[in-house]
Amino acid sequence: MRVLSLILTFVVACLQVVSYVWAKPNVVVIMSDDMGWGQLGCEDIDEVVPTPNIDRIAEEGVMLRNYYVQSVSSPTRAAFLTGRYPFRCGMEERTHGNDDVGMLKDERTVAQAMKESGYSTALFGKWHLGQWQKEHLPMQRGFDHQYGHYSALIGSFDHSRGQKYYDWHRNEKPIYEEGYSSYLIAEEFGRVLKGREREKPFFYYVAYNAVHDPYEAPDELIAKYKDHKLGKQLAMLEGMDISVGRILKSLENEGVLDDTLIVFFNDNGGTRAVGNEPLRGHKGNFYEGGVRVVCMARYPKAIKAGSEYDGLTYVADWYPTLINLGGGSLEQTFAIDGFDIWEGIARGKASEREEIVHCVPGSHRKGAKRAIRLGDYKLVDDELYDVVNDVYETKDLAKEKPEIFAKLEARLEVLVSERRKPEVHNLIFPAPMVYGKLECESVPEWLVKLDQDSGRYAKRVEREKEDKKAMGTH
Repeated sequence: MRVLSLILTFVVACLQVVSYVWAKPNVVVIMSDDMGWGQLGCEDIDEVVPTPNIDRIAEEGVMLRNYYVQSVSSPTRAAFLTGRYPFRCGMEERTHGNDDVGMLKDERTVAQAMKESGYSTALFGKWHLGQWQKEHLPMQRGFDHQYGHYSALIGSFDHSRGQKYYDWHRNEKPIYEEGYSSYLIAEEFGRVLKGREREKPFFYYVAYNAVHDPYEAPDELIAKYKDHKLGKQLAMLEGMDISVGRILKSLENEGVLDDTLIVFFNDNGGTRAVGNEPLRGHKGNFYEGGVRVVCMARYPKAIKAGSEYDGLTYVADWYPTLINLGGGSLEQTFAIDGFDIWEGIARGKASEREEIVHCVPGSHRKGAKRAIRLGDYKLVDDELYDVVNDVYETKDLAKEKPEIFAKLEARLEVLVSERRKPEVHNLIFPAPMVYGKLECESVPEWLVKLDQDSGRYAKRVEREKEDKKAMGTH
């Protein structure tokens, strides 16, 4: 009888493993923006802001303790969506407020792959991979539904960039909505979830503008942190957590929370003002504080609650992981830089990753011109650190370990030949009333009036004068 019981237990376990492999989970990926290291309660470092909803994902799932991204926004988003390093897909630098560039148009995205596999797909929030040409916009890159903003630096209440360019859209049309962006994102998520095609699994990408500046939040949250030096940023963080809670509640109400893999991570290190102590560095550079971020995943059907994974992981790894989970194909034109990390985060298998490329020579991004990690060591320009034994990067080993430095330097020189040339930055002129070239060509009357009443028109006129000087026109 005991032998029979053991056999039955083994068979049930095998069937569970098979079901994890073949079932298509729903997927929700949540990305925060510019959050500092240790700002979440689940990080156990410096909990100033209560973040119970984001913490819940970690408490009921796995924390990835050795997770890396790029040092600024657009490159991280490109790596996530393509599974490829930014130097390969034309996104080594952020897109800016008045340029027409974007991620290279022939790159395949995870949204396209999931859609091919039978998923419905939606983007809620920030895009930042091209704001002007139609071919760069989300619905041309695999998303059935789009809601939010194309660019960055958006006001959370007026939904414009720099109080000059309107940037709030649904399905590539400008829309007028009153309310706080983080809360509006959760509301739209709930509406789309409730109205979905229920026979299809879904892939939803939620990309907050929180906690990126300008720092804005509802008055009651601002008042709560008014005596803290980071008051408005902290208020914005709590607002994002409230929004995440509403998203989790929507999933619960629809009865699909435990059928959904939920992933949460930050796009890059916190800014210099916010800080990333005890890590060195900040957003925009390649020290640990600029590229090492919090990441967690919840899927109770396969991931053990309260677990941790120490394997080396990188944002591009979600590409093959999600496509494989969704039963999709990884056959494509361009090589994939990501590794499938499912067996790692679900069952503790050692990571296959040994290398992370942050920046190759010849990049047009500002700041450091080369950065790579290989094994325990990381090269940043002319410096070398053992980031396993010296996580705070206090001792430059370039002179002590010239053979390792030379090895990483040689590897970068090889990678230079694999760099794809990014699109040429062209100025959008005259300065647009709203992002999206086609949207700007047929502006609705309400937006024309709003543009005048808000003062954005006058500010754009001043911007155009600056642009004319830059273009050498009179």
